[in-house]
Amino acid sequence: MEFATSPRARIATAITVFVSLALVIVGLRGSTEVAAQSGRAGTGYVVAHKDGAVKVPGAKGAPRLFRLGENAAEPTLGQTDDGDIFYTAADIAAGNQVDIVRSRDGGRKWKDVSPKLGGRNVHALTLDPYIYVDPWTNRVFTIDLLVACSLLSFTDDGGKSWITNPLACGRPVNDHQTLFGGPPATSTPIGYENVMYYCWNDVASSSCSKSIDGGLTFRPTGAPAFTGVSTGEGQSEPGSLCGGLHGHGVVGEDGTVYLPREYCGGPFVAISNDEGQTWRQVRVSNLPAVDGADPSVAVDKKGNIYYLFVSEDRLPYLVVSKDDGKSWSRPVMVGAPGVNEANLATIDVGKPGAVAIAYMGTTNSPGAPWERSMYTKTSWNAYVMTTTDALTRNPKLHTGIINDPRDPIFRGRCGPGRCGAVFDFIDVIVGKDGRAYGAFVDACTEICARPRGAANFGSEGLVGTIAGGQRLR
Repeated sequence: MEFATSPRARIATAITVFVSLALVIVGLRGSTEVAAQSGRAGTGYVVAHKDGAVKVPGAKGAPRLFRLGENAAEPTLGQTDDGDIFYTAADIAAGNQVDIVRSRDGGRKWKDVSPKLGGRNVHALTLDPYIYVDPWTNRVFTIDLLVACSLLSFTDDGGKSWITNPLACGRPVNDHQTLFGGPPATSTPIGYENVMYYCWNDVASSSCSKSIDGGLTFRPTGAPAFTGVSTGEGQSEPGSLCGGLHGHGVVGEDGTVYLPREYCGGPFVAISNDEGQTWRQVRVSNLPAVDGADPSVAVDKKGNIYYLFVSEDRLPYLVVSKDDGKSWSRPVMVGAPGVNEANLATIDVGKPGAVAIAYMGTTNSPGAPWERSMYTKTSWNAYVMTTTDALTRNPKLHTGIINDPRDPIFRGRCGPGRCGAVFDFIDVIVGKDGRAYGAFVDACTEICARPRGAANFGSEGLVGTIAGGQRLR
């Protein structure tokens, strides 16, 4: 969600009342209803490529597509050590309802495990859904934006019971939140081993708060990660309004915090070594970053930083730093052969050098000047890419189209940034089994899915992976 463009602001007053009436609820039970469907093999394909989308031999794996049977938007997912996958399925376009669903068989079947009270979902409304699984502790967090603040619930038993905090935020007003955690750098956590961070866009800045008690309480960190007004960074003149919209944050093994964003036209990451008390803003490439598209960041166990962004040519680029952001590799275009426009690109990392990337891509974009009226025949598909040599100068990439290209997941102009009923982002994780799992939205169902279809319809949640592909752990 973004303040300037969101049609959902009209319910802000009602949500504020909801927040004021909320209580901390302990021991909420999850539902036992089956949410849906068996998975099926995708009918897309996998290609190996390098050198800016040049095909090479040795492609590995086959696409697999799993449908949740639930509406979704801005999907995120996570996985616990026992293999359970959690996905936040939000129906933002029709009612703002959100469900947490869990799969224990790699995506084939899904079960609603949302926090319930009296048979009703405690998270009745959302303006931005978000789920996060702490990889160090397996605690599952779900947090929903309510403008004045955010409503957070967490579970340590796979969704059987939940604890809810109705005031999980920094300061009002909040937008486009991200929740993430990792080892402490300066604090002594209480009752939970990691520090949790909540960062948000308030137009005037990209700011963060933190929790040292596992999400029960939050306090301000310090200086904003980014100011909303340019001081000459990026592509903008000093004094230009650049807003506060940012991507999803991560924490390294040593407690260093990373928050990515397109800042005044440039790809930047804010890095903090003292839990957000102070930050240094680092430009990762001289290439520009397209306005409105969230960049993405990941860090491996050795501290290597991987940064993914969409540049002004509307293609995704990967850069890597091996020295805590002091220097960066040359940008590598990671789009698959034939892709001429991408959106909502996101990244995760397993073992050093092994990354997973997901994005929405098209091979029939009309190109510059990117006018909406020119996109009437443009179709978009779900892409998942893996590589085990991202630390090399010219990595070999394996990319799969998850859906059948004859049945696209979106038609028309998608982004940069917000893409119809998909909204502002998708997600990818490196699973415990070493596979890449991407969270997508099929916003092209029924009439739209037919060969001559045009109008987008629906918003079904999808999970895609590449079976038999590279192992990233």
